This record gives sequence, structure tokens and C-alpha cells, in this order.
Amino acid sequence: MSLSYVLHQLEERSRKFLYMQYSRSHLINPSSGTYHVCSRCVRKSFLFGIDAQTGKDFSHRRKWIEQRITELSQLFTISVYAYAIMSNHYHLVLNVEHEDLSDEVVADRWLRLCPGREALREREDGLALQKVALLADPLRLEEIRARLSSISWFMRFINEPLARMANREDECTGRFWEGRFKSQALLDEASILACMVYVDLNPVRAGMSQSLDECEFTSIKRRLEETSVDDPMTALGKQAVIPSISAITLDNYLELVFWTQDSQSALRRGLNTRVSRCLTRSHTNKDSWFMDHLPKPETWQRAIGSRENLTVYAASINQKWIRRRARIRVPTY
Repeated sequence: MSLSYVLHQLEERSRKFLYMQYSRSHLINPSSGTYHVCSRCVRKSFLFGIDAQTGKDFSHRRKWIEQRITELSQLFTISVYAYAIMSNHYHLVLNVEHEDLSDEVVADRWLRLCPGREALREREDGLALQKVALLADPLRLEEIRARLSSISWFMRFINEPLARMANREDECTGRFWEGRFKSQALLDEASILACMVYVDLNPVRAGMSQSLDECEFTSIKRRLEETSVDDPMTALGKQAVIPSISAITLDNYLELVFWTQDSQSALRRGLNTRVSRCLTRSHTNKDSWFMDHLPKPETWQRAIGSRENLTVYAASINQKWIRRRARIRVPTY
């Protein structure tokens, strides 16, 4: 047994201890909130890119995920603010919306996700029969309505079909994804904006591309292709403006992305007027942007936000403190 294997196992166990001691329902509000989520392939293997062991190119699977994200955003009451699909993992910034869906819409959307048994699908009136059965079962409809606003079910409908497709292509069985996706609650406007910037810069930071317009399978490339620079920032695939950053246009956002990239590379430290305006509108400043709001690749925090918001969040989930660069303790009175 090699030393590297032992160290890897210890790292995995410590990571699981840190991030798997709380149930998902404890960490994610089912009715509202914005979250940064990440799902990774087993053993961090490049199962979306070029595999170093076999030399096979699996980049086409990144397209599978991008298409699936777009499809699900139309069916779930969840908006996609940003995404980046890398070679062995992907990032999403998701917002749980509150939509009053009618029973008919709930049934139609669920049957598009789960069309039912093959015997019924083959019948000409198969879907109609299933819809009638759903509409006659109020408890089942309420359960489905809750699932359509659940980030856990959203991730399940991405990961499970893709794992089956990939295993079928590789003619193998077994796990494709790590057992559980990671999530971060984004507690304020600045954190939402910073996390979107972080996700869009992932391919550049990893050296997969040199510029934003070359970042394949990312939300920033999609925005550049589909949106005018003068338009406000909207949820991907929807016309709804992102409420938390409604005053920021795509042009403003790009300035902020470039400034963040250059500042992290120590190429430029000054703020131009447009970047300063973006930060002010998001109720933050340059120091807090990097210290409190921008995610850190080496540290996965349970929540991201200002000191005040982290304190409130910790109290809301009955915790003494929330992990940060320094611990944020809840005051006792």
C-alpha cells in the first residue's frame, strides 16, 4: 500500500467528516435561497476531459451536462445563475424560486421528467392516463411540487442519467460521481455576484482557456453569445432579471470579472469607476470582496457572506459558529 494512497484515504475521511455530518435539509432552505453547488467525479478522474491513463477524450460529456442543465431549468422552479463544466467536476449557482404552479403544470412537468412505465408510454393515451391519476392524488401532487423546488432533486436529475449514459458508453458499472454534491449558501448580494464570477473564471484559473470567450461549457460564454452587453443580468434560459444584481449589466459584470482575474494574478490592484460601482451596488468593497465573498478553492465553506450575515445564518441553523477564514462565533446573551 503506497503512502500516496494512505494520504488520499485520510484526506477523503477528513473531508467527509467536515461536510457530511449535517443532512441536506439542514443546509438548504427548500423554499428560497441561492446556493453554490459542486459535483465531482469519483477519484477526481477526468471523466469529462482527456483521461491521463487511457488517453481517451470524454469532452463530449460536458455537452450532455450543459444540455441537461438547460432542460431542467425549464421544468424546476430553480433558476441557474452561473455554471462551469470542467474536466472532472462542475459548478452551479442556483436560486430556489417561489412559483405558484397549478396542479396541471405540476403534473405536466413531472411527466416530462418521469414519463412512467414503458408499457404505459407505448399506449397512445398513456401520458393522459398518468396525468389523470396524478391529478386525482393531492398528496402525491404536493410531494412532486416540493421536488420541483428541491436542489437535491435537481442535482439527482443531472447526475443519475449522465452516470448511466457514461457507464453504458464505457461498458462498465459502478459509481461515476462522488457520493454527495457539495453546497454553499450565498447569504447576500455580494456573495451571489462573487460566486458567479468565481464560477465563470474556473476554466481560466485552471488553465483550460486563455480568455472568457474561449471558455467552453460555461455560463459566461453563453451570455456573450446570447446577450447584448447593455442588457441586465438574467437567469440563464429565462427572461427574469436576477433580483439581487438587477442594476448590473453584462458589460459591468464583465469588467468585474476581468478586474477580479487580474487582481488575483497581481497584475492590477486599482479599481476603475465601473468596477467600484458594481461593488457599491452589491454593498461591499474591494477588501471584503476577496476576504468575505469570493469563494476560496482550497476551502469549502458551508456558507458565504459578510460577518453579520454569517452570524445570523449560524444562529438560524442552531450552530455555534460557521467556518470562515476565521471562525464566526454566535454571541451568547
